[in-house]
Amino acid sequence: MTQFKHLFSPTIIGRTKLKNRILSTAHQTNHVIDGIPTPDMTAYHVERAKGGAGLIILEAAAVHPSGKLTTNTIAGYDENVVPAYLELANEVHQYGTKVFSQLFHGGREVVSSDYRNAAWAPSAVPSLRFSTMPKAMSIEEIKEVIEGFAVSAKLAKEGGLDGVEICCSHGYLPAQFWSEQTNFRTDEYGGSFENRMRFIVEVIEQIWQKVGEDFTVGIRMSSDEMTMDGTTIKDAVKIVEYLVERVRVDFIDVTAGDSSTFAGSTHIVPPSPIKHGYLTPQSFKIRMAGAVPVFVGSRIVDPAEAEQIVATGKADVVGMTRALIVDPEMPNKAYSGNLQLIDACIGCLQACIGHYHKGLTIGCVQNPSAGKEVQVTALKKTAREKKKVLVIGAGPAGMQAAVTLDELGHDVILADKTDKVGGLLHTLRQAPMRQELAESMLDNYTRKLSNSHVKLELGFDVQPADIIPISPDAIICANGSRPFIPNIPGINNSRVMTVDELFNKRGKDIGKRVLVFDFAGDWPAIEASIDLAGKGHIVLLISARLHIGEEVHQYLRNEYLKKLYQLNVKMKPHYDLEEINDDQVVIRNLFSYEKEMIENWDTIVLSLGRVPNSELYEQIKHLAPQVWQIGDCLAPRTLEEATYEGFMTPLHLGVKQKITGNER
Repeated sequence: MTQFKHLFSPTIIGRTKLKNRILSTAHQTNHVIDGIPTPDMTAYHVERAKGGAGLIILEAAAVHPSGKLTTNTIAGYDENVVPAYLELANEVHQYGTKVFSQLFHGGREVVSSDYRNAAWAPSAVPSLRFSTMPKAMSIEEIKEVIEGFAVSAKLAKEGGLDGVEICCSHGYLPAQFWSEQTNFRTDEYGGSFENRMRFIVEVIEQIWQKVGEDFTVGIRMSSDEMTMDGTTIKDAVKIVEYLVERVRVDFIDVTAGDSSTFAGSTHIVPPSPIKHGYLTPQSFKIRMAGAVPVFVGSRIVDPAEAEQIVATGKADVVGMTRALIVDPEMPNKAYSGNLQLIDACIGCLQACIGHYHKGLTIGCVQNPSAGKEVQVTALKKTAREKKKVLVIGAGPAGMQAAVTLDELGHDVILADKTDKVGGLLHTLRQAPMRQELAESMLDNYTRKLSNSHVKLELGFDVQPADIIPISPDAIICANGSRPFIPNIPGINNSRVMTVDELFNKRGKDIGKRVLVFDFAGDWPAIEASIDLAGKGHIVLLISARLHIGEEVHQYLRNEYLKKLYQLNVKMKPHYDLEEINDDQVVIRNLFSYEKEMIENWDTIVLSLGRVPNSELYEQIKHLAPQVWQIGDCLAPRTLEEATYEGFMTPLHLGVKQKITGNER
């Protein structure tokens, strides 16, 4: 009997019986071509169904051509979508998993990276985040879109799906109609609360007319838009009470946030370090108000958390989307009690929603096969010879390489010159807003290594002479990088330190006034600034980027900027460091080349990029039949490149037939 008796109990939602309470909420995979889901989308969701998810809600399907959020949105209104739905539903249903479509219209929220369609909305009120100015919809256009919702629901049913979810969350079109901040109409769709609710009521009514009673229809809504003048939980309760009295609503999927503002958008996919399961008090209020089943998600990554939510009546079904991205087998592992084998989401957003914002297909820093299931399955099935492999460096790249090699059946030695695995993760765990990410990643890999056959050699500073007695068939160099120190006057001043030294050599006298220099627009300089300002230092963050945090995912950047402003950190983009002269620092504007002097400083903290530790590779690259560089040792980049190369490189090792790829 599973210890999660509530989480794995069946439940009925509308006309749909779920085998358990674990939900993969709607999220973009970008596996869409010309509006139609591809086989890669099917493979992606089948992997989660096979892993034990009870319900999968597919990514947003536009109900009308004007409703596409991006050019990679499913065309839910197109009859050609039915065969793709049928293929996906048939595959997913084999594992007892149910599947819904999310019916979507973005209204004024149009973020296409290709040709941008005209935005339709109740009124001509712009989106502050995307700077889109919509046209006010005519009555004819409103009726056309309402019909689009109904037709899209009918096509979903014809495609073998079990239900639909109407996306009313995050300030998208239905919410634009019911909000006083975005609806200034004077006709029957505006003005009074009842008139502003008319759009969603008619959408639901017409859907039921098209699909009949033997189907499941619910809504997704923001319980709190978490932004200035946005919908609050009080508003959400009023909306729910009104809806359930007038139309059949089978479930309410509770989320938070608003797409049209920076602060609100963070809660579409909240990053670490936002609190786990922080919406459950609001989901409980909505559950009580509506007296219908409620789903809730947003940073619920642990089955123990999910069990508690269901057991205490906070929700009926729990969205664990990112937990399923990183570990599709999480439900099965939890059910069988193999909790030590579950990989936890680290909340980085880099390759899940981060890929979507870059127009890429979905991925995962901790699970590089996510979104590439077809490709990776083919590689894993390739015949290969067992090899003896030496992996040098036990940072993220080296650890991923070692566990992947072990899974493929190779003999693996993982060596690191320090006395612990993790590499730069130990610096990252000292950063105030990245502790959870670093500690979760360390825990994931430590457990993987302990459950593997990898021979771990810590305190082993591998030198060329050590290679010969080991006699490996292949070597993977993953021995990281070091901070870049610019060759400028005054750089050896004793009051200059790197971010690595700041976080790893606590106790040094910093002084009151600190200058933090940022080259890449990523986390180290921001975290250093937050750490120092939080301890009472006066901090000036100087960046060579167009804006602070330019290379950080936008939702995390929103949280970073909020914290920087709260701590009164002064920010100065567009400058780099030219020289240090006693008590004066010279900075240079990167556009005008004009120079400025900064006086009265106590400490300078540098985050000016990193240099690959490639020297060992150059010495040993001929000492084994195959020698690779991966991660920062190849070129300093991000966690994603490190783990991706740590995953893909072993898949090309020992194959009995040539595979074109990234062999080096």
